[in-house]
Amino acid sequence: MAQDPGRVFPGKRMSGHLGAVRVTTQNLVIVRVDTTKNLILIRGAVPGSKGGDVLVRAAVKVSK
Repeated sequence: MAQDPGRVFPGKRMSGHLGAVRVTTQNLVIVRVDTTKNLILIRGAVPGSKGGDVLVRAAVKVSK
């Protein structure tokens, strides 16, 4: 018993691997640095899981 049309059409949305890519968030404001607890307080959302590594560097684009 065959199914009609017997193939998958090009462009058909299917499941696949998602995530595990580097994400850049620009122009977040550093509110405070606590050196005793090794914390950086940032205003805004930071992508990634809890306990993940975060790279903080100077902004390339200046916020308006």
